Amino acid sequence: MNTETRKLTLAGLLAVVSILAIQPALAHAAPQSVLITARGSATPINSMGNTSPSASIYLKGIANVNGGNIQLSQMTGILQIGPVFYTITGGQGQTNNQTGTLQLNLQVGGSNPGSLVLQGQATPGEGTTVLFTPQQSNLEGQYSLWLYGDLWMTDIPYR
Repeated sequence: MNTETRKLTLAGLLAVVSILAIQPALAHAAPQSVLITARGSATPINSMGNTSPSASIYLKGIANVNGGNIQLSQMTGILQIGPVFYTITGGQGQTNNQTGTLQLNLQVGGSNPGSLVLQGQATPGEGTTVLFTPQQSNLEGQYSLWLYGDLWMTDIPYR
């Protein structure tokens, strides 16, 4: 084996070792924390009146990038409609970066447990805006929601 062949063999071996060393990082990006805050209004589903109390939501959770889309998990927080507070005890969601959509399926605890579905538009990143529309966003059997706000994602400090 001549010197040139040895150099090429060593270079190839180093390339393979380098790829194997970083392969887990290429497959799954590190989890990030996600925060969503939004304000808007809630329209009672079974009401003939014009009353639409103000609404706001605060959510936090974990985000994992998966093939360009983002999977959200461990979502918890608070939904306020008028003077009433609802505790969001858990949930999950996902984004589709090609269409810019965001969908969340959340569980609401407390004296009147149920589900909360939020669907809207967002392109996740630092300080991205979100818009949840009433045609697709509702607190199970009670309110249709229109909410506008922000989504932030930040690195989770290494533990």
